Amino acid sequence: MSFRIPFFPKSSLRLRLSAAASALALAVAALAGTLAVELVERDLRGVLGDQQMAMLSGAAAFMDERLDARLRQIEMLGASVPADVRADPTRLQAWLSEHVLGTENDFVNVVAFARNGDLVASTSSMPSAQPLSATGRPYFEETILRGRGIVSAPFKSRLSGAQVVLVTAPVTGPDGAVAFVLAGRIDLQHANFLRQVDTLKPGRDGYLFLMSADGLLIDHPSSERLLQPVGALPGAYPGAARALRGVDGWVVGSDRGGQAIFSYKRLPGTGWVLGSRYPLDEALAPLAGLRREVLALAAALGLLGAGLAWWTVRRQLRPLDRLRRAAAVMRADGHGPGAGGATAGAVAAALGHAAVARADGAGVAPGRSAMAPPDGDAAALAQRGDEIGELADALFSLQAQRARTVARLRVAAGHLPAMLAYVDRAHRYVFVNGAFEQALGIAPGTALGRTVRETLGPVAYARLEPLIEAALRGQAGHTEDAREGDSPRQAIDCVPDIGPGGAVEGFFVLATDIGARRQAEEALAGSERRLRLIADHLPALVCRVDRNHRLDFGNAAFRTWLGLDPAALGGMHLADAIGRPAYDSARVRLKQAFEGQVVRFDMALQAQGRHRILAWTLVPDAQPDAGPGAVDGVVALGYDVTMAREAESELVRMARLDALTGVANRRLFGATLAQALSRGGHRRGGGRRPGPALAIVDLDRFGAINEAWGQDAGDEVLRETARRLDAAVDGAGSIARLGADRFAVLFDDDAGGEAGAAGRGAALAQALGAPFMVAGEALEITAGIAVVLAGGGEAMPGADRLLSAAESALREAKSGGPGRCVVRVCAGAGAAGAAQAPAGAAERAGGR
Repeated sequence: MSFRIPFFPKSSLRLRLSAAASALALAVAALAGTLAVELVERDLRGVLGDQQMAMLSGAAAFMDERLDARLRQIEMLGASVPADVRADPTRLQAWLSEHVLGTENDFVNVVAFARNGDLVASTSSMPSAQPLSATGRPYFEETILRGRGIVSAPFKSRLSGAQVVLVTAPVTGPDGAVAFVLAGRIDLQHANFLRQVDTLKPGRDGYLFLMSADGLLIDHPSSERLLQPVGALPGAYPGAARALRGVDGWVVGSDRGGQAIFSYKRLPGTGWVLGSRYPLDEALAPLAGLRREVLALAAALGLLGAGLAWWTVRRQLRPLDRLRRAAAVMRADGHGPGAGGATAGAVAAALGHAAVARADGAGVAPGRSAMAPPDGDAAALAQRGDEIGELADALFSLQAQRARTVARLRVAAGHLPAMLAYVDRAHRYVFVNGAFEQALGIAPGTALGRTVRETLGPVAYARLEPLIEAALRGQAGHTEDAREGDSPRQAIDCVPDIGPGGAVEGFFVLATDIGARRQAEEALAGSERRLRLIADHLPALVCRVDRNHRLDFGNAAFRTWLGLDPAALGGMHLADAIGRPAYDSARVRLKQAFEGQVVRFDMALQAQGRHRILAWTLVPDAQPDAGPGAVDGVVALGYDVTMAREAESELVRMARLDALTGVANRRLFGATLAQALSRGGHRRGGGRRPGPALAIVDLDRFGAINEAWGQDAGDEVLRETARRLDAAVDGAGSIARLGADRFAVLFDDDAGGEAGAAGRGAALAQALGAPFMVAGEALEITAGIAVVLAGGGEAMPGADRLLSAAESALREAKSGGPGRCVVRVCAGAGAAGAAQAPAGAAERAGGR
């Protein structure tokens, strides 16, 4: 796509380059002028910003000094209070009115608050209605807490409604404690030092403002903004957030008034931030005239440069016209009558074999200019030492290379393992290569000049006629099996030859023997059918997943197990096939497989209303030709192992539960007890986390029941005992059978201490107190119960220690008669005292 000047649609290259060079000179001059002004403006901004920071630094130091002087003044006033006045605050009002003189310009009012916060003295009139108290006010509480004076944060006075700051000083009594607090009030709107700083405001429309350490505006030209947080005000304060974090400096930013230079300086004593706003248009006003002068000068220089560029480009490109004329002569010479004239002759010259002749016997020769050396004016151009001379030399070199390329193409076309021919619009062969005779049994010299119908016969031509007509319309085409009989099949492609004007001048024909390829394809298709047959009859899901986790193949089990048609699986994402939950659980495994690992794992799958557990094996489909470790797919086999896994789970469950009662057995109880003890102990920040409580229940005279009513009756008693204990615990603990007629109850914690443990033992005894139905008779059954609390020391006891304490307590309960309960505390191995401490009055009878 060439560049055209709108006013000269047919302009020459020289004219376009001259115009472009002139425009470039103007643009460079304008850009240079603009950049110069921008650089000056940037430097001026820096100077103005530094000036503002210097001004703010002096003003901040002045304000900090004045505030410190106010603080020292109120502290000196507090230190001068006589001892008798300190001992009697009722005399403070008179003393304060007498001695606070000459401070009117410093403080609007001086007040005194008693230690309880009540206002006891004031140089102004005392409030007569509601007594004023400073209790809870930050300035009062902080002064009492620190024991020294402070400058308060700004706030709105409850009496006058003015924005004020208090300067405080504690006054100690005879006992050395703070007796009362003196506070001098500074009215921010009328403070002398603030008004003095206002004289330093920048420019005509600039102003200063003062913020507290937490972002409240203390001083601002707009009174409605006072004591408002900066972030809540309409309009932005660029850089304010950074200044409140302690970073001094200046920035250029925008607010509702436009662009301005914002500068910030922190007051060291109070943490307040003094800021200034200097409108940028006002600050940069001196540059306006300079900008106009610089741009005018740049425009003048640009026009001068444009004229020089126009003249220089047109003069330097004059030899290009000579090179263009020389190239036109070469082109006309190469396509003249001596070069073959017609397009067909040119194609034959480009593609023909040395032994191939035209039908009239004249032969196909290359153009006479193909290897002809340049002469005359064109040869002189090649001797120039500049870029045009290099271009001329390259043009003549390319002409020679073209001739050599034509010769190579003749040799290559003659040795192609496929039939190559060129046919003109009259359907006549203009060129054929050496494979023509091998493919059709017709000598190339015989075919040249004959039509396709005459050469191939009417039947083969009828098959090719649609392809030929499409090629002459400019459409490429492809067909197969264009020959008669059972001879090897051919793949035939026709490519139109479109000339410079867009007209089709002929077409190329390429015929390739695909018989061997078809046989290989049929053999491969047979192998695929056999593999599909095997895979479809495997009792497993079989599929292949590409790197994008999409399915290439899936067997018939996808229809049986998942309800998916195997023919529709190609391109389906794995998540859509097996469901998103199953896919998410398999993604990490797929990643490992694509890294070259053989992966095996189990995965739960919900499909067709059935829950399955599949044992998957992922095998990387490595491609040796793509380099070591190159995996472009994964073959996945998923076997249904639901029954096997459920059987394993049932075996595990049976190994951990008592077969008779269904509660936990001794092994599961041991693991549960160890976990409970590991959770008990002391908290890191102090205090004690309750440990577990263990109860051992041993039925009284259970052997007599077996002897009198038989083992089946005894088994029913044990099952009923487990049910009653579980109901009594009601989710607050766990039940286990330790063996024979002995049960364990593990409570989550020892809430309630020993009294609570005794109550839990009584609840267990009560649960067993109702009569048991044994062989149709109501039988009262009692049990010895021991409740042991884990704790009592710095550490939890071990499981063996706790069980030993429980056994000892149970023996004591059993020895005291049927239906008794004994409570004990078991301390850790490092605790002082015995591991088992008596529970005092916690021992009681729990049965009938």
